[in-house]
Amino acid sequence: MKSETCFGKRSRQPLSQYFYEDEAQNAAEYLKKNYHQDLAPYECNKCGFWHLSPKTRITPSKKCTRCTAGDGTYKETYRTKKEANTRANIISGEQGVDLKVYKCRYGDGWHLTKQFWC
Repeated sequence: MKSETCFGKRSRQPLSQYFYEDEAQNAAEYLKKNYHQDLAPYECNKCGFWHLSPKTRITPSKKCTRCTAGDGTYKETYRTKKEANTRANIISGEQGVDLKVYKCRYGDGWHLTKQFWC
C-alpha cells in the first residue's frame, strides 16, 4: 500500500507502507533477493507505519527522556557518535542545515544541535 503522507526524499514518490515490522522485513528480503536493493525497515514517526530505507541511511535513534530541543520536544538520541554524524550529514545534504554532534550530558548517547560553541 502507498502512503498518503510520506514521500521519498529523492524520488518525491509515495513510500510503500507496511502495518508490521515483519511484513516490512519480508519486503526488504524480497527486494534484496530479486532486485539487489539493500533496504531495512523503520517505523515512521510521522505516520506510524513501517517503511523501507537504504541501509546506509539508517541511524537508529530514540527519544531522550531528559533533554529537550528549543521547541520543548524531547531530543533524538543516537547510540554512537558515528550514527549521529551520519544523521547530521544526511540532514545537511537534504536540508542544508549544518548540525553539531555532542554527547548527552546524562550519558544517554549523542544529540544534534544547530548551536555552535566556541
